[in-house]
Amino acid sequence: MKAKYFNIGVLMALVATLFTACDSDRDDNPVVGPNNAPTEFVLNKPAMSEQYIQLSKDNTVLLTWSQPNYAFPVVTSYQVQVGVVKDGTVKWNEADGQPTYLESSFTSCTANISGEEIAKAICQIDGFATEDDYVDQGFREIAMRIRASIKTTTGAEIEGTSILSNYVTFKRMAAYCMIPSKTCIWVIGNCSGWQEPSAGNADALADWRIWETEIGSKIYKGVVEMPDYSSDALQFRFYTKLTGWDGGNSYGTQVDDAPIDCEFSNGEFKGDALTGKGSWKFAGFPGGKLDITVDMNSNKVTFIIAE
Repeated sequence: MKAKYFNIGVLMALVATLFTACDSDRDDNPVVGPNNAPTEFVLNKPAMSEQYIQLSKDNTVLLTWSQPNYAFPVVTSYQVQVGVVKDGTVKWNEADGQPTYLESSFTSCTANISGEEIAKAICQIDGFATEDDYVDQGFREIAMRIRASIKTTTGAEIEGTSILSNYVTFKRMAAYCMIPSKTCIWVIGNCSGWQEPSAGNADALADWRIWETEIGSKIYKGVVEMPDYSSDALQFRFYTKLTGWDGGNSYGTQVDDAPIDCEFSNGEFKGDALTGKGSWKFAGFPGGKLDITVDMNSNKVTFIIAE
């Protein structure tokens, strides 16, 4: 298979240190690819590794790690994988043979990992599908490791940039009943009255939810009845949590809080999406049902005017 290489110019939005104009024309600019992938990446032993830790939705676990040895300063994305240790062997959280990582990701080398997310991962590893299945397993040895990679501004991982850290263990950690269920996202815009995506507005925004197709799929699909904007423009973006305007949970066309004009082609729109406050804007939308698909794995959206 032919290796793919990406000139650092493609990653300008990610690079922490800007190159000068004269350097940009050099033939030896850094590249990212399979032949120069990072080889060193260390997750540090946690200070609480020997203590008794009862997980809850309100506590966190601190992890720190080194920056992978990329050839240049770059913003790196980090994901956390959880495992259960039994007889010296780690059973990692996976789905259909593929690694499953915690929902939260990070861009710094230190993070407070959600106790709720860790407990959810442990329940997945134990195979508990419903609350009736759950059995308290008590304190056990729990492993964690970090996966690092570089992503484009649209969230796509760049080939040849990923690396796994060593794993560390917490000798006495206890989960609780945190059974995964389908999650939803909220359609927030002039269609929903620009109501703040806050917990206090949960009931008012109930009809503006679209749900995961399957638990953990991160693909959201639903049909929403949109108002008539034939003399104006329909505007909206998505929120993954009801934590307010500035909770960092907005998903749209761009980082900046400004709409981008879009058009339907034969009743369909397809485009990119990323974390940010940019809204989709459709001038002259006649109102009616809009079939919405949001794929947070590929950072793509599809909107279809339903009959």
